[in-house]
Amino acid sequence: MTFQEAFYIQKGNIFAVPCLHYNMELACQVKLAFETLKPDCVAVELPETMQLQMLHCASRLPDISIAITHNKENEPLYILSEPCDGIFEALRSAAESQIPSYCIDLDVDYYPDVRDAIPDPYAIQRIGLKAYYNLFDQSLQINPPNISQIDQDREMYMARRLKELSLSYDRILFVGGMAHTKNILKLIDLNSFPQLKHANRELVQVSTLTPESCREVMAEWGFLSTKYEEIRNKFLKDGLLDRQKCMFQLYKEASDNYIKNTGNDFPGYHLRNTMKFVRNYALIRDQLMPDLFKILSAARSCVDHNYAYEVWDLATTYPHLKNIDGLQEYDLTIEDIWGDSKVIRFHMKQKGRKEFENFQKRKDRSQFKFKPPGPFTICSFPPEDIAIERFADFLKKKGSQILTDETSRTVPFSTSLEEGIDTRETIRHWHEHKLYVKMKGKPPSGVGSVCVIFDEDMPIEGKIYHEKYSWQTTWHGEHQQESDMAFYATPISQQVIGPGISRCEYGGFLMSYPPRRILNIWTDPDYSECRSKSEILLMAAIDYASKPVVVYVASTPPRTIMKSFARRFGKKIVYIPIGQLSPVTLNKLRNFHVLDGHDKREIADEYIN
Repeated sequence: MTFQEAFYIQKGNIFAVPCLHYNMELACQVKLAFETLKPDCVAVELPETMQLQMLHCASRLPDISIAITHNKENEPLYILSEPCDGIFEALRSAAESQIPSYCIDLDVDYYPDVRDAIPDPYAIQRIGLKAYYNLFDQSLQINPPNISQIDQDREMYMARRLKELSLSYDRILFVGGMAHTKNILKLIDLNSFPQLKHANRELVQVSTLTPESCREVMAEWGFLSTKYEEIRNKFLKDGLLDRQKCMFQLYKEASDNYIKNTGNDFPGYHLRNTMKFVRNYALIRDQLMPDLFKILSAARSCVDHNYAYEVWDLATTYPHLKNIDGLQEYDLTIEDIWGDSKVIRFHMKQKGRKEFENFQKRKDRSQFKFKPPGPFTICSFPPEDIAIERFADFLKKKGSQILTDETSRTVPFSTSLEEGIDTRETIRHWHEHKLYVKMKGKPPSGVGSVCVIFDEDMPIEGKIYHEKYSWQTTWHGEHQQESDMAFYATPISQQVIGPGISRCEYGGFLMSYPPRRILNIWTDPDYSECRSKSEILLMAAIDYASKPVVVYVASTPPRTIMKSFARRFGKKIVYIPIGQLSPVTLNKLRNFHVLDGHDKREIADEYIN
């Protein structure tokens, strides 16, 4: 949390807070100014003709309200009341402190939909509202906006009402639009004001929204509004709410729901990649912090659609919809209130509709046992063997490509264009009047082993804990198209799904070629000095690699000592961050099945989803 001083522009006994509508950072600033000033009156930039309805909406907060009226053409007009809006925060704080509050704006028809180009309000969190407003004011002086006649009338009317209130109250807190505040304070000095009339409103109805509609139309997403609600009375003690920390917490809590609902793991690199992606996405759109669409897009791109849905569900959940006064509920869309919008769709992976087809055969799973007569009778499920061998082939190609790219170089053009012109290097040496071309590196001799680490399964800070991947074994390939494999996984008897059929989960595995060469690496004294199971796999991958390249996939690169060990034997470790690979593919491969005999392969597909 960051601590800031309240900012306001004082003119006599009027203290004005320049505000942006429907923004959490500005709502924090208004609340901070209110608690600091302790005013005896509040005035806000809302239509005077709707004052009773606006006060009603503010009194219902944190419940969501919407005031509905119509213009001359009988087109609906909406004013949404939610916690993260500075103007309604001012009305709400006044009601809680039992001081009078007034809506002083001129009610007009056909107000133009103006979208001012303003810096991201998140900057207020870092530099404060004062510096933000000064920069905003300087930009208006450099490029003065074209103020419409409607805005001039509104500013004149609000100036007149503020001058009238200043004669009755000692400390007035005024919350108005950032683009209008300075002009309004100047107009207060006028001795006379023109007579301006409000638009005619026959009916203004205060209603609320359905939970489904609320998910869609809230200006600030529900998770952020909930966090604001939790901390709004603690600003002077704990500091302001940080949007970035809320977003990180959103991703983290959504990951717990993702693990619970899908059964997939959520390694730490998912969170790291998602936060980096969403930061860059916001920056290329000239934002410091992303909107909800970008938050969801990052989750979908860096993990999968199921995780994006969990983020959306948590982000748009708003638990304060009580409607205790029984207002009419409306099911409005985002287009009804805010106009055009972007659409994001989730193509979620769901369980098959035939899941319970063999229910009679599966219902006595508690009676199934997995008791193989000996260690040489267990075998794998062939379709999973094919899938993981294909994945290993993909990693071998990717590792070879990385090594080729690392050894490529740029040289001056002589007789051949090689792999094409290197534009960057050519521009850098433009003064030499030479072209530079890319020369492809020498391809490696081949990949001998592949090592993939899903989870290190190491104690945290030396604490004793239950070992998740307690089963370690080595498998030999059944034919020349299969590799030898060593792995650590969940216990073979932990999840028995059929007679002699068990489901396990890899913590990490090693695949080496050609097959039928690997001994039991888990009892080999040569690896007794390794710190973890992942290092045992990597060292064995180096020892048993028949070709000079070892591909290592993990969330963190190997230690320097492992690279030195590989160089001693003429091998090279090519590290691939696991976050660069498809999480959907990794989730498919991570779970595998063990059969207690080859005869079980005939019935295994009846029990394996």
